Amino acid sequence: MDTNQPTVIICHASEDKNSFVIPFTYKLAEYGVKSLVDEWELQHNDSIIEKIFTEGIKNSSAFLIVLSNLSANKPWVTEELRAGLVKRISIHSKLIPVLIENVEIPEVLAGTEWVKIRDLDNYDREIQQIVRTIRGESAVTAAPIAAPSPAPRAVPSAPPSTVATPRPLAQAVDSVIPGLSPSEAIVLKVCNEYAVDKGRTFINTSDIRRTLEAAGLVPQQINKSLEVLDDKGWIKAARILGTASVEIFNVTPYGFEAYARAYIPGYEELALKMLNALANEGLATNDDLASQFNIPMSVINFTLDVFETKDLIKKGKSLGGAVLVKNVTDAGKRLLEGN
Repeated sequence: MDTNQPTVIICHASEDKNSFVIPFTYKLAEYGVKSLVDEWELQHNDSIIEKIFTEGIKNSSAFLIVLSNLSANKPWVTEELRAGLVKRISIHSKLIPVLIENVEIPEVLAGTEWVKIRDLDNYDREIQQIVRTIRGESAVTAAPIAAPSPAPRAVPSAPPSTVATPRPLAQAVDSVIPGLSPSEAIVLKVCNEYAVDKGRTFINTSDIRRTLEAAGLVPQQINKSLEVLDDKGWIKAARILGTASVEIFNVTPYGFEAYARAYIPGYEELALKMLNALANEGLATNDDLASQFNIPMSVINFTLDVFETKDLIKKGKSLGGAVLVKNVTDAGKRLLEGN
């Protein structure tokens, strides 16, 4: 990496992009600091830890985390930033929280070299402090240099989505999943139940460890089971440098489908009814499906992911959080005709 022009990743909430982050990148550019912004705009259910360890560490000199009144309460701040993970990030790269508005530094980030911007109209001193930290320089006044400003890209603001309140899933049934040992089946079940409950596929293993241990699994069984599920493509593990165990991962559409078929009563019939509603009944969004079938939004969304992965539907752009289905494919129509 070119140390003369360091590259920083700016993790931020989508709501803060136009009001603060884009002008902030211009100021960094004046000091010769290149910023990566667009691909690090985090929506409500996005995972900061997964992106850092799978995409970010090798591509940046530092991570800047913008914390505002809006972002400080989002899951990627409140649930994912744990002391152990923050320490691992700091080993491999600089981690610099940037506080705006009247937000306070989260306890887990208190030991980092954080910077608080008190006046959003005048923060040249804070910019210099951030640049010094990025470059590893002593506290002397940093001078701006000629550098091209990053080109902004207009991002339309979207209204918050209205999501139906989910009801609990039907009681799980005892099932044996072909190709999995009992411990592997337990891990798959617990992972997916957690994903359905939280409405996101990203999971820290520490979040489910207590449940798995209460089911009688020891750490070696848990990790081995996660590795087997990763090999099968039922989860996607993100390997953290310096660790042998699986600590963060995503449940994949194939993993959710295997779980749902085994543990959600009547799931295969439900999935066909959802596909038919999209093809023949005029339904076009996840909100439409949730209203008609009265099941948790997360089950709807994960099932749409299964449909898309199997090329049964084509998704369009999200509309304020709603998932738009453009059409049911020929493969999807053939599946319905065969049933």
